[in-house]
Amino acid sequence: MSTPEIIFKNTLNVYSHILGRGVRVSGNHQLPPGPKIIAANHTVGSDPLFIPPVLEETVYFLFQDGLFKIPVVGWMLKKTGQIPVQRESEKAKEALEKACNLLNEGKTIVLFPEGKLVAHGERIPAKTGVIRMALATGAPIIPLGMYVAEKDTINIKGKQKSMLWQISGKCHMRFGVAWRPDPKQTDFHKSTDELMNRIYLLVDDARSESIHVLHTSLNPILR
Repeated sequence: MSTPEIIFKNTLNVYSHILGRGVRVSGNHQLPPGPKIIAANHTVGSDPLFIPPVLEETVYFLFQDGLFKIPVVGWMLKKTGQIPVQRESEKAKEALEKACNLLNEGKTIVLFPEGKLVAHGERIPAKTGVIRMALATGAPIIPLGMYVAEKDTINIKGKQKSMLWQISGKCHMRFGVAWRPDPKQTDFHKSTDELMNRIYLLVDDARSESIHVLHTSLNPILR
């Protein structure tokens, strides 16, 4: 692990510790060794901050290229080898190729197939890139459902759009079993829909677990 990667991971740990934001991980979080693609839902803008600290390996995200233009943040993303995606352009293919190259080197890729923030309970057609990467490299896909209670978020409004950001509580993460799309299925959208079904089921499980944990903490079992 390079120095920028260590700094990046330590910064995220300090961020969570100082601001009192934790993570609860469940499911099949003993991830298989070797190359893999972690595919998650994206409801809260702070979602990506909680993934690297819970994994042993270095992970590489596919991020919107605009993030790379933000002072300090952009420098850190570039130094740690994160992948910028220029959507709706020919350069979007370059991001896919770079991700495949990293997978062929045995690395772990993280991406959000929805391609943007999607409110809990809503659903949009997801991008097919994750399926294409899995079929091109043979890497398994690890579905990940992420849930943060609404009471633990704040709505940050910008000039053109707004987003939820976690301000307290825990980010509940539930990993699913490794999955590979059927190579005989030529309709990438159907395979993507199957993947998203798996992710949304994990989100529901994570939400149910968060409620159970809350009730348990409020009503401890006497011994």
